[in-house]
Amino acid sequence: MKIGQIVKSSAPAIFKYCEETEPEEFARLQDPRYSKEAFNINYPFCRQVAQIGSSDRGRYWTGEYVVSGIPVRVTNDWYSKSLPLLRRYLASKGLASVFHPDPSTSDAPSPDDAIRAARGRYKGNAIGNAQNYLVRNILSRLGDEQFNALQWQAVVDAFGRACAYCGAESELVMDHVVPINKQALGEHRLGNLVPSCRACNARKAERDFREFLADDPIRVATIEDHMTSHGYEPLGDHAQLRAIIELAHQDVRNLADRYVAIINTVLTGKPEGTE
Repeated sequence: MKIGQIVKSSAPAIFKYCEETEPEEFARLQDPRYSKEAFNINYPFCRQVAQIGSSDRGRYWTGEYVVSGIPVRVTNDWYSKSLPLLRRYLASKGLASVFHPDPSTSDAPSPDDAIRAARGRYKGNAIGNAQNYLVRNILSRLGDEQFNALQWQAVVDAFGRACAYCGAESELVMDHVVPINKQALGEHRLGNLVPSCRACNARKAERDFREFLADDPIRVATIEDHMTSHGYEPLGDHAQLRAIIELAHQDVRNLADRYVAIINTVLTGKPEGTE
Protein backbone atom coordinates (compact mmCIF):
# COMPACT_ATOMS: atom_id res chain seq x y z
CA MET A 1 0.00 0.00 0.00
CA LYS A 2 1.27 3.47 -0.86
CA ILE A 3 2.08 5.79 2.02
CA GLY A 4 -0.56 8.25 0.80
CA GLN A 5 -3.23 5.62 1.30
CA ILE A 6 -1.91 4.80 4.76
CA VAL A 7 -1.97 8.48 5.76
CA LYS A 8 -5.53 8.91 4.51
CA SER A 9 -6.62 5.74 6.28
CA SER A 10 -4.97 6.81 9.52
CA ALA A 11 -6.04 10.47 9.53
CA PRO A 12 -9.54 9.90 11.02
CA ALA A 13 -8.05 7.98 13.93
CA ILE A 14 -5.38 10.64 14.47
CA PHE A 15 -7.95 13.43 14.54
CA LYS A 16 -10.25 11.44 16.83
CA TYR A 17 -7.30 11.00 19.18
CA CYS A 18 -6.75 14.78 19.12
CA GLU A 19 -10.38 15.49 19.96
CA GLU A 20 -10.81 12.89 22.67
CA THR A 21 -7.37 12.44 24.24
CA GLU A 22 -4.90 15.22 23.50
CA PRO A 23 -6.35 18.48 22.06
CA GLU A 24 -2.89 20.08 22.09
CA GLU A 25 -1.75 17.54 19.50
CA PHE A 26 -4.11 19.07 16.95
CA ALA A 27 -2.25 22.37 17.26
CA ARG A 28 1.10 20.63 16.99
CA LEU A 29 0.05 18.85 13.81
CA GLN A 30 -0.44 22.31 12.25
CA ASP A 31 3.14 23.29 13.13
CA PRO A 32 5.61 22.81 10.23
CA ARG A 33 8.56 22.24 12.57
CA TYR A 34 6.75 19.59 14.57
CA SER A 35 5.60 17.87 11.38
CA LYS A 36 9.15 17.89 10.06
CA GLU A 37 10.47 16.31 13.25
CA ALA A 38 7.65 13.78 13.58
CA PHE A 39 7.24 12.70 9.95
CA ASN A 40 10.10 14.29 7.96
CA ILE A 41 7.63 16.14 5.73
CA ASN A 42 8.01 19.69 4.48
CA TYR A 43 4.49 20.94 5.22
CA PRO A 44 2.29 20.82 8.32
CA PHE A 45 0.50 17.47 8.67
CA CYS A 46 -2.76 19.39 8.39
CA ARG A 47 -3.85 22.95 7.88
CA GLN A 48 -7.09 24.81 8.40
CA VAL A 49 -8.93 25.13 5.10
CA ALA A 50 -9.40 28.87 5.57
CA GLN A 51 -5.64 29.32 5.90
CA ILE A 52 -4.53 27.43 2.79
CA GLY A 53 -3.39 30.02 0.25
CA SER A 54 -3.40 29.60 -3.51
CA SER A 55 0.34 28.85 -3.60
CA ASP A 56 -0.03 25.95 -1.14
CA ARG A 57 -3.34 24.53 -2.34
CA GLY A 58 -1.62 21.84 -4.38
CA ARG A 59 0.20 20.57 -1.29
CA TYR A 60 -2.99 19.40 0.43
CA TRP A 61 -5.51 16.72 -0.50
CA THR A 62 -8.96 18.05 -1.28
CA GLY A 63 -10.70 15.82 1.29
CA GLU A 64 -11.67 17.70 4.44
CA TYR A 65 -11.87 16.63 8.09
CA VAL A 66 -13.66 18.56 10.80
CA VAL A 67 -11.65 18.53 14.03
CA SER A 68 -13.16 20.25 17.07
CA GLY A 69 -15.36 22.21 14.68
CA ILE A 70 -12.43 23.29 12.45
CA PRO A 71 -12.26 22.07 8.80
CA VAL A 72 -8.74 20.95 7.86
CA ARG A 73 -6.97 19.24 4.99
CA VAL A 74 -4.01 16.85 5.21
CA THR A 75 -0.82 17.47 3.28
CA ASN A 76 -0.01 15.21 0.35
CA ASP A 77 3.75 15.80 0.78
CA TRP A 78 4.55 12.19 1.67
CA TYR A 79 7.34 9.88 0.52
CA SER A 80 8.29 6.32 1.40
CA LYS A 81 11.08 7.55 3.70
CA SER A 82 8.39 8.87 6.07
CA LEU A 83 6.62 5.52 6.46
CA PRO A 84 8.71 4.26 9.45
CA LEU A 85 8.19 7.62 11.19
CA LEU A 86 4.45 7.50 10.57
CA ARG A 87 4.24 3.98 11.98
CA ARG A 88 6.26 5.02 15.02
CA TYR A 89 3.98 8.02 15.54
CA LEU A 90 0.85 5.89 15.37
CA ALA A 91 2.35 3.41 17.82
CA SER A 92 3.28 6.22 20.24
CA LYS A 93 -0.35 7.38 20.27
CA GLY A 94 -1.73 3.88 20.68
CA LEU A 95 -3.34 3.99 17.25
CA ALA A 96 -3.59 1.02 14.91
CA SER A 97 -2.43 1.77 11.38
CA VAL A 98 -5.05 0.81 8.80
CA PHE A 99 -3.70 -1.00 5.76
CA HIS A 100 -6.97 -1.73 3.92
CA PRO A 101 -8.30 1.59 2.60
CA ASP A 102 -11.75 2.00 1.19
CA PRO A 103 -12.15 3.35 -2.37
CA SER A 104 -12.61 6.91 -1.10
CA THR A 105 -9.00 6.95 0.11
CA SER A 106 -7.36 5.81 -3.11
CA ASP A 107 -4.53 7.72 -4.73
CA ALA A 108 -6.43 8.16 -8.00
CA PRO A 109 -5.93 11.69 -9.37
CA SER A 110 -8.60 14.17 -8.36
CA PRO A 111 -9.95 16.79 -10.77
CA ASP A 112 -7.57 19.31 -9.14
CA ASP A 113 -4.67 16.93 -9.78
CA ALA A 114 -5.62 16.72 -13.45
CA ILE A 115 -5.64 20.50 -13.75
CA ARG A 116 -2.22 20.78 -12.09
CA ALA A 117 -0.83 18.03 -14.29
CA ALA A 118 -1.70 20.06 -17.36
CA ARG A 119 0.26 22.99 -15.93
CA GLY A 120 3.43 21.24 -14.88
CA ARG A 121 4.94 18.22 -13.18
CA TYR A 122 3.24 16.37 -10.36
CA LYS A 123 4.87 17.23 -7.01
CA GLY A 124 7.39 19.50 -8.70
CA ASN A 125 8.98 22.26 -6.63
CA ALA A 126 6.30 24.97 -6.47
CA ILE A 127 7.34 28.42 -7.73
CA GLY A 128 5.07 29.85 -5.02
CA ASN A 129 7.59 28.83 -2.37
CA ALA A 130 10.33 30.93 -3.98
CA GLN A 131 7.91 33.82 -4.52
CA ASN A 132 6.87 33.81 -0.88
CA TYR A 133 10.47 33.64 0.33
CA LEU A 134 11.36 36.70 -1.74
CA VAL A 135 8.39 38.66 -0.39
CA ARG A 136 9.34 37.75 3.19
CA ASN A 137 12.93 38.74 2.53
CA ILE A 138 11.93 42.14 1.15
CA LEU A 139 9.53 42.90 4.00
CA SER A 140 12.10 41.75 6.55
CA ARG A 141 14.64 44.31 5.32
CA LEU A 142 12.57 47.49 4.95
CA GLY A 143 13.89 50.50 6.85
CA ASP A 144 17.09 50.75 8.87
CA GLU A 145 16.00 49.29 12.22
CA GLN A 146 18.42 46.87 13.85
CA PHE A 147 18.07 44.74 16.96
CA ASN A 148 19.94 41.87 18.56
CA ALA A 149 19.24 38.78 20.64
CA LEU A 150 19.41 40.71 23.91
CA GLN A 151 16.77 43.16 22.73
CA TRP A 152 14.55 40.29 21.64
CA GLN A 153 15.04 38.68 25.04
CA ALA A 154 13.91 41.94 26.62
CA VAL A 155 10.64 41.62 24.69
CA VAL A 156 10.21 38.06 25.94
CA ASP A 157 10.84 39.28 29.49
CA ALA A 158 8.33 42.12 29.03
CA PHE A 159 5.66 39.53 28.27
CA GLY A 160 6.55 37.64 31.45
CA ARG A 161 8.39 34.94 29.51
CA ALA A 162 4.99 33.65 28.45
CA CYS A 163 2.96 33.43 25.26
CA ALA A 164 1.57 36.82 24.26
CA TYR A 165 -1.60 35.13 22.97
CA CYS A 166 -2.55 32.72 25.75
CA GLY A 167 -0.09 33.19 28.63
CA ALA A 168 1.36 29.67 28.42
CA GLU A 169 4.89 29.34 29.76
CA SER A 170 5.86 26.47 27.46
CA GLU A 171 8.50 26.59 24.72
CA LEU A 172 8.31 29.98 23.02
CA VAL A 173 8.97 30.98 19.42
CA MET A 174 9.17 34.36 17.69
CA ASP A 175 5.90 35.35 16.02
CA HIS A 176 5.01 38.28 13.75
CA VAL A 177 1.76 39.75 15.06
CA VAL A 178 1.10 41.22 11.59
CA PRO A 179 2.14 38.38 9.23
CA ILE A 180 4.95 38.88 6.74
CA ASN A 181 3.26 38.20 3.42
CA LYS A 182 2.02 40.17 0.43
CA GLN A 183 -1.49 40.39 1.88
CA ALA A 184 -0.74 41.68 5.39
CA LEU A 185 2.56 43.51 4.63
CA GLY A 186 3.98 42.83 8.08
CA GLU A 187 7.63 43.61 8.79
CA HIS A 188 10.44 41.99 10.75
CA ARG A 189 10.68 44.72 13.36
CA LEU A 190 10.89 44.38 17.11
CA GLY A 191 7.49 46.03 17.52
CA ASN A 192 5.93 43.39 15.29
CA LEU A 193 7.42 40.47 17.22
CA VAL A 194 6.08 38.75 20.31
CA PRO A 195 6.78 35.43 22.04
CA SER A 196 4.31 32.68 21.19
CA CYS A 197 3.85 29.10 22.29
CA ARG A 198 3.98 26.60 19.43
CA ALA A 199 0.26 25.86 19.73
CA CYS A 200 -0.78 29.49 19.26
CA ASN A 201 1.84 29.97 16.57
CA ALA A 202 0.28 27.10 14.60
CA ARG A 203 -3.33 28.17 15.19
CA LYS A 204 -2.70 31.83 14.36
CA ALA A 205 -0.78 30.95 11.17
CA GLU A 206 -1.23 33.80 8.65
CA ARG A 207 -3.87 35.70 10.60
CA ASP A 208 -3.48 39.20 12.03
CA PHE A 209 -3.27 39.20 15.83
CA ARG A 210 -6.49 41.22 16.12
CA GLU A 211 -8.41 38.56 14.24
CA PHE A 212 -6.77 35.75 16.22
CA LEU A 213 -7.52 37.46 19.55
CA ALA A 214 -10.95 38.80 18.61
CA ASP A 215 -12.40 37.55 21.91
CA ASP A 216 -9.55 38.85 24.09
CA PRO A 217 -9.40 42.68 23.89
CA ILE A 218 -7.03 42.87 26.87
CA ARG A 219 -4.31 40.89 25.08
CA VAL A 220 -4.95 42.87 21.89
CA ALA A 221 -4.40 46.11 23.84
CA THR A 222 -1.22 44.72 25.42
CA ILE A 223 0.23 43.87 22.03
CA GLU A 224 -0.79 47.26 20.62
CA ASP A 225 1.02 48.92 23.55
CA HIS A 226 4.09 46.83 22.71
CA MET A 227 3.94 47.97 19.09
CA THR A 228 3.60 51.62 20.12
CA SER A 229 6.45 51.43 22.62
CA HIS A 230 8.76 50.24 19.85
CA GLY A 231 7.51 52.78 17.33
CA TYR A 232 6.02 50.20 15.01
CA GLU A 233 3.17 51.31 12.76
CA PRO A 234 1.78 48.61 10.45
CA LEU A 235 1.93 49.48 6.77
CA GLY A 236 -1.75 48.67 6.41
CA ASP A 237 -3.41 48.94 3.01
CA HIS A 238 -0.49 50.67 1.23
CA ALA A 239 -1.58 50.39 -2.39
CA GLN A 240 1.73 51.47 -3.95
CA LEU A 241 3.82 49.12 -1.84
CA ARG A 242 1.37 46.30 -2.48
CA ALA A 243 1.75 46.84 -6.23
CA ILE A 244 5.55 46.75 -5.94
CA ILE A 245 5.45 43.54 -3.88
CA GLU A 246 3.11 41.98 -6.44
CA LEU A 247 5.57 42.92 -9.18
CA ALA A 248 8.44 41.30 -7.26
CA HIS A 249 6.26 38.23 -6.74
CA GLN A 250 5.66 37.93 -10.50
CA ASP A 251 9.32 38.68 -11.32
CA VAL A 252 10.34 35.45 -9.57
CA ARG A 253 8.18 33.39 -11.93
CA ASN A 254 9.42 35.33 -14.95
CA LEU A 255 13.04 34.85 -13.90
CA ALA A 256 12.54 31.13 -13.35
CA ASP A 257 10.81 30.77 -16.74
CA ARG A 258 13.67 32.65 -18.41
CA TYR A 259 16.37 30.38 -17.02
CA VAL A 260 14.40 27.22 -17.70
CA ALA A 261 14.13 28.31 -21.32
CA ILE A 262 17.87 29.09 -21.51
CA ILE A 263 18.89 25.78 -19.97
CA ASN A 264 16.47 23.79 -22.12
CA THR A 265 18.03 25.44 -25.17
CA VAL A 266 21.52 24.47 -23.95
CA LEU A 267 20.45 20.88 -23.30
CA THR A 268 18.53 20.36 -26.55
CA GLY A 269 20.49 22.62 -28.86
CA LYS A 270 17.20 24.02 -30.12
CA PRO A 271 15.50 27.34 -29.31
CA GLU A 272 12.63 27.05 -26.85
CA GLY A 273 9.31 26.27 -28.54
CA THR A 274 10.77 24.67 -31.65
CA GLU A 275 10.52 21.02 -32.65
